[in-house]
Amino acid sequence: MERRQSDRFKANYTAEVRYRSGRKLVLPVLDISLGGCMVDAGAWSIRPGELLSVKLPGLGFQPAELVWIEDQRAGIVFEEPLYEPTLEHLAALAA
Repeated sequence: MERRQSDRFKANYTAEVRYRSGRKLVLPVLDISLGGCMVDAGAWSIRPGELLSVKLPGLGFQPAELVWIEDQRAGIVFEEPLYEPTLEHLAALAA
């Protein structure tokens, strides 16, 4: 069953991810949509349900939640969806 609610675009940049504890790391973004992104999680030790803040290129930190992690990839959902022009800008960065 397909769970995606909006189109996804390939990405070729990084996101700064901040835990509630203040710890930060930089992860490659694999794809992006209005509602979230998929990142290359590598050996990231985090569990679904963890609340985060995500900083994408040209944007400030925004609240998010890790919803899944599997096969060294992780799905992050944004608390507030991106605006369409913002998504278009981020999609163009990967072109």
